Amino acid sequence: MKTYLLVHAAMLGLVLFGIGAGFGHPLAGAAAGLVFTLGWVAIRTRGLPSTFLGSMIVGLSLVVLAHLLGEAALIAQANALLMASLALGALISVVRQKPWTSEFSASAHGGAAASPLFLRINMLISALWAVLFGWLAFGFYFHLHPATHWGPLALGGVASIVLPKWLMRRGLAEMAKGDQRNAWPAPRFHAPPTSDAEESCDVAVVGAGIGGLTAAALLADSGLKVIVCEHHTVPGGFAHTWLRVAGRDPQNGDKLVFRFDSGVHDVSGWQPGGPVRSVFERLGIAGDLQWQRLDHRYSIDGKTLDVPRDWRDYARKLGELYPDEAKGIAALFEDIFAVFTAMFSTGAQRGGIPGAPGGPQELLAFAAANPLAVQWMKRPWRDFVARHVSGEGPRKWLAALGGYITDDIGSASVADMVPIFGYYINGGYYPQGGSGAMADALVRAIERRGGKVLLRTPVVKITARGGAATGLVVRDLHGNERRIAATAVVCNGDAREALAKLVDDPSFATTLAAQSGGLQPSCSAVSVHLGLRGPLMLPPVVHVETPDGTAGLVVPSVVDPSCAPAGYSTLEIIKLVDHAEAQSWFPPGGVASAEALDAYRQSPDYLARKLAMGDALIARARHAIPDLDSRIVYRAESTPVTYYRYAWSADGAIYGTSGAQGRLPTKTPLRLLVLAGAATHGPGIEAVVISGAYAAEALRPGLLATPAVAAKAA
Repeated sequence: MKTYLLVHAAMLGLVLFGIGAGFGHPLAGAAAGLVFTLGWVAIRTRGLPSTFLGSMIVGLSLVVLAHLLGEAALIAQANALLMASLALGALISVVRQKPWTSEFSASAHGGAAASPLFLRINMLISALWAVLFGWLAFGFYFHLHPATHWGPLALGGVASIVLPKWLMRRGLAEMAKGDQRNAWPAPRFHAPPTSDAEESCDVAVVGAGIGGLTAAALLADSGLKVIVCEHHTVPGGFAHTWLRVAGRDPQNGDKLVFRFDSGVHDVSGWQPGGPVRSVFERLGIAGDLQWQRLDHRYSIDGKTLDVPRDWRDYARKLGELYPDEAKGIAALFEDIFAVFTAMFSTGAQRGGIPGAPGGPQELLAFAAANPLAVQWMKRPWRDFVARHVSGEGPRKWLAALGGYITDDIGSASVADMVPIFGYYINGGYYPQGGSGAMADALVRAIERRGGKVLLRTPVVKITARGGAATGLVVRDLHGNERRIAATAVVCNGDAREALAKLVDDPSFATTLAAQSGGLQPSCSAVSVHLGLRGPLMLPPVVHVETPDGTAGLVVPSVVDPSCAPAGYSTLEIIKLVDHAEAQSWFPPGGVASAEALDAYRQSPDYLARKLAMGDALIARARHAIPDLDSRIVYRAESTPVTYYRYAWSADGAIYGTSGAQGRLPTKTPLRLLVLAGAATHGPGIEAVVISGAYAAEALRPGLLATPAVAAKAA
């Protein structure tokens, strides 16, 4: 009702015109209406009028002008002229996606006025009024009976009062249901399925990445029997470590053993209440790990800065580097913090895992408390930044951590980018013992609860019957296949590779492609791993921009000396490569077999290219470590082929697979098959832990909101 009254107050200029015309003084009425409308704009907007009010001003001005000029034809059609002007203004507001009714109804809906749902509703109501005004213009022009004017107008008024609230409630109820693309009911876990399979369980998990292990551990914690199958020799996916021996120390003769990480170094979400920490505390393994906070140094745009641990100090330091942009940088960081806080605000009710509010009223409360997040989360990051910062230099600094999630920041949304600012807000951490320590802790949690993690056990098929997943077919070291029957299946493998090749249902891939717009692998990377003589006096993470390009340097030995022998260091240099370049590293025609790929990896062309790539990365790192070459005692390169070999990811993708239309749903078109990993929630340990929790919740609704079940004794 408030909105309806505001609209009528704004349209009082039309009423004044009607009164004047009714008493035989249309010029006076139009002039009074024009003066009132101009005053309304001056008081209410204190700026230029909206498209709709502008059209009213134009219409009233034309009526006044027609009378002053004595244009009889226009005077006779004054009502039609004014209504046509209003119809045009309403139509233009819809075309511009700035519906005229929204300026009046925004105050009645609080933060929800910033939502896409609010925009859609007002687009509909404004379009309705464009039609009504057009009809009135038609009726006045052809002198139709007054009932044909005021009847539709009355219906439009009623619709303007009733429809917005009804549509908002209905829309919020649909939003509260979450992703409904595959809304099959959760399974009932009475007992592991009985069949002629060699083994059975409640849930079988494909892949022992962090997302899959998280899902498995949470499901095991809820009392289910879980089996995880992993083709690699170690768990963790991109979070595992490997050892290399580089001869012996010339002074004491000790073996030079270096430990390197396969990909993960910097872990967010370990702050109190954060997703990673909350899950590990729930599982009783938080104390198994010792974490070291990682500091960053950036050398960008000809400037070098060690990033302070307080994000406001970092914003101030950036402002000192770019004084003309200082106010904008500070304002942008405050906005980022507001959106970040909103995005993670629901975690406390869900075991530390953020998610959408649970019902229409909760959604309204969230919108009221977080209007900026509601308005911007799904919009482009570049537009969010442009509100405050315009210079190319500071934009590079603001995108410095973008490589943690993508090689294409230009297409990233606010919801994609804001979480990585958690590294500035809450810090990023490295686990003592390397990234594999996280996987080892999750494996222990699963096994303590009666579950199994089977290594060197590749999955060759996800079995299905009647449109539902029924288990796995796996292969052992000797090539023998066996079946594992399961009530439900979690797939933590690369979505494109696993789902296209493993699912035993011909309609599955077609349905998923239709839902997602087609599956697209992420970028890959090239890297060089170095064992170095002597300590490195650097922060553990360094980002450098050189004339030849950028590179990320990670020095784990700064925070974890166990990475290297005493008196030595480890250095890992990383550069992202787009999908097209990643494909170019593979044999023409693709990978025919593991044996063929092994032969290709030993080919002179591949080895030469890999060596040249490593040389180029070392040259970039030399900008931060001038004497780097003389200190190298061990060197190994990784390419997209390397990542493909141990992660079985499409074209060596390191950040998972997404749909052309966005992230994949947790629930797949095949009933009782859910996804865990970067495909549903993006890359990074924090994101895949969230994804694993969502997968567990999909099979055990309410799991996250309930207390943990005590683990079985080890």
